[in-house]
Amino acid sequence: MTTSQIYPLELIDETLDINATDNYDLTLELSAEGVSLAVLDLLRGKYVMLRHYPREEATGGNSGKFREIIDSDDFLGRKYRKTFIITPALSSTMIPAPVYEPGLKEDYFSFNCGQPAGAEILTNPLSFPDAVVLFSPSGEIRESISARWHDVTPWHHTKPLLTHVEAACRNDDECYIHLHFEREFVTVVIAEKRNITFCNSFGTSSPQDAAYFLFSVLDRKGIRHDETIHISGAVEPYSEAHIALLNFSSGIRFASPLIRQSFSYVMNEVHLHRWLNLFTAASCE
Repeated sequence: MTTSQIYPLELIDETLDINATDNYDLTLELSAEGVSLAVLDLLRGKYVMLRHYPREEATGGNSGKFREIIDSDDFLGRKYRKTFIITPALSSTMIPAPVYEPGLKEDYFSFNCGQPAGAEILTNPLSFPDAVVLFSPSGEIRESISARWHDVTPWHHTKPLLTHVEAACRNDDECYIHLHFEREFVTVVIAEKRNITFCNSFGTSSPQDAAYFLFSVLDRKGIRHDETIHISGAVEPYSEAHIALLNFSSGIRFASPLIRQSFSYVMNEVHLHRWLNLFTAASCE
């Protein structure tokens, strides 16, 4: 049985040079899980650092707000060639690009998700499918990002996730099923004949909820349970959520990033499916 990851987490390759960050790309993720960052060495073409700060300590106490975590990290104050920021959010909607009107983004979002007072609606273009995703990160996340990175537009988690799905189903003429876990919700993606036929997120409150939503979707679409199901994100091997999925299907597989870059040997200590979006972001350009 695979053991759980240990958090807080810090993996650093010995070649990492804090004074040479102009040669690196930084990917940062702010979510209910905490703050995660990965550093890509462009000269060597490999990821050389991974850090994760949980929002809660093992004792259940708070480990600090986003702004405090960002300000305390020595690498986050540096200048990089490029910076990518991922902000997972349950409330989102996707509009086909050919019919999307920028001036109507508040109407699109409020019609599908409602619009809390003071919400800022952000947009990301997607290439697979040809669409625009609209979402609204929390006020704390927006303020933490704008205080340090004025010129960076955060990305919804579906942008790197769908980039991964596009690569994963490139040679698959039939059906590709992906279930991505965040702390408070899951995202189900289904591609059939290299076209996205389903993409939606569902709030979860128990480890069994992910299996319930996934297999309800598969049943409604008439997809057999013996299809391979790829999972990623905040789910540990043989956790309650993983076992709940295995009760319905033996075809559960942990997804690994499908990217052109490599990984430092220090990444052998982690389950790469956990950081799939973090490591895929740089491939979204």
